[in-house]
Amino acid sequence: MAHPLQLICYDHRAHSPSADSPVRVIVIEDNADDRDLLLRQLKKSGMASHVKFIANGQEALDFLTGPRAPALAKELIALFLDLKLPSLSGLELLRRLRGNDKLRNLPVIVMTSSNDPKDMDECRRLNVVGYVPKPVSFPTFSKAVADIFHLPKLGGSPLSQENF
Repeated sequence: MAHPLQLICYDHRAHSPSADSPVRVIVIEDNADDRDLLLRQLKKSGMASHVKFIANGQEALDFLTGPRAPALAKELIALFLDLKLPSLSGLELLRRLRGNDKLRNLPVIVMTSSNDPKDMDECRRLNVVGYVPKPVSFPTFSKAVADIFHLPKLGGSPLSQENF
């Protein structure tokens, strides 16, 4: 049986999903090494298409609120978000998503090297469902993905202490 997530961007720097290919997971990460690591981990886990990589916060906001927004609101399973992004921080992007009626319940997993308690508190306040420390390991990433499939259909549950 095919895995529900499949990877469409083998060269994430150049690929963009086709209009008829649903995007199920978005990874918003500006560091090329971290994107490559995630791409390798996605391939190892057998996830084969429907993942979009975006390198900065403003581009992510434009994509998420652009012409595909109605479809994305229905298709997306999760968003993996780096907090330290160019042009628009991950926290500011998250605040804007939570203010969007269609995307406010989207399960978001934060991937960051930050151990700042203020960042963690803000992520809890914004109902992040997971907090994955960098460098991202395959077991940590796999658990975050598996946890998404156990969340209620209409949105994620708030971040709890065991998600750290």
